[in-house]
Amino acid sequence: MVAPLFQDRVRVDSFGADVLAVDVLAAPDASQFSASLPSTPDISTAGFDLVVGHARDIAATLTLTDYEAHGLPAESDLCRVGLELPPVLSAELDGAAAHLGILNGKILIAALGRAVARTIGRGVLAVDVDAHIIALDCVMPAELDATEMIAHVCSALVASTGRHHEQQPADLSFRCAGPVSADEPLAGHALELRAYRCNGLVQIDFWYDTRRFEAYTIEELTEQFPLALIEITSEAVPEEIDAA
Repeated sequence: MVAPLFQDRVRVDSFGADVLAVDVLAAPDASQFSASLPSTPDISTAGFDLVVGHARDIAATLTLTDYEAHGLPAESDLCRVGLELPPVLSAELDGAAAHLGILNGKILIAALGRAVARTIGRGVLAVDVDAHIIALDCVMPAELDATEMIAHVCSALVASTGRHHEQQPADLSFRCAGPVSADEPLAGHALELRAYRCNGLVQIDFWYDTRRFEAYTIEELTEQFPLALIEITSEAVPEEIDAA
């Protein structure tokens, strides 16, 4: 049974535009996945359709990657670092989503912005979220607190624009597609986060192009992500998010 990892609980007018229905994705064949996953995992995924706003360029101010590289990566260039949230933190995420009345995925994206700020630097990144592109603020608590981070993510998703075929993909991607085999390309992204549930726990796979990152950069990012998530889930205030 597919569990609603990103089941939206917001009112349709919460962020100034109708929120479309959640698109629950079928779980893929677990035999394709890394051997580090359970042999018969209970894997579930869910994506969410975004309201397409006016097309605009993302004024990115932050360089995500350590190096430049040309062309798509070969299979040997891809590396996966898995991050399984412990039961307490998975429950904390679910509880915060219910308390705040928003998508679990929106909290994860806000935590990603905070983790990037702590690992790589402060600024704005263009992020592909499924077939859309958003501007993600990667800043410290002194600049945007937890509530403001989530409110900015909610606003960015509502104002998101569908990516045109001729547009270059962003270096960073956030997907609700679940785990995949190592030979699936990154579709032009330097780093993809793929979120899903595995045996009831939230799992986030960091797939990256080894030509463009040092391993320690991704390792630090995966270490900072749970810390950022704890901050976001424990400090955000629902009333201020509703007013965003």
